[in-house]
Amino acid sequence: MAIMKRDVNLGLLLLIVAALLMFSGFTVYYQTTFKNVSKSFETKLKELEGVSKELESKRGQLNETSVQLQLKQQKEEDLSKKFTDVRGERDQLEGDKKKLELELATTKANLAATAAELGSTKSQLANTITDLVKKTADLANALSDVARFKPYKDKYECAKSKPDAEEGTC
Repeated sequence: MAIMKRDVNLGLLLLIVAALLMFSGFTVYYQTTFKNVSKSFETKLKELEGVSKELESKRGQLNETSVQLQLKQQKEEDLSKKFTDVRGERDQLEGDKKKLELELATTKANLAATAAELGSTKSQLANTITDLVKKTADLANALSDVARFKPYKDKYECAKSKPDAEEGTC
């Protein structure tokens, strides 16, 4: 009988230790996953800033080219060949502008998708942390209950092992 009690107590202790190790493992796993997502987000943000700077540079170049185009049109109205060349250049720049605007729209859409994914990941992390806190509190309550009922168990074991007349000595 005493061997079963030791095995049960040892089993409970092993279960508690295993549960603590699992919670610790999950905590480390979610922490590293969150760090990886944060690093990825920062990298994407830096890339977006680089693209934005390049876009501003291209816009500046486009504005400068547009001004030059207008000046050329005013100065060279009588030269139809040069006017045609400038028109072709202008069409090319407008096409580049549309491509850049399309790239900007695509980049903004990618940023929005990444931000939504980050929000979802943060929400999942918050839920996991909440669950972990609840389970830790449940574990603490269970351990408190075990400690609180231990004296009663000892008295029960003593009374159970003695005849009825000697139970008062426990």
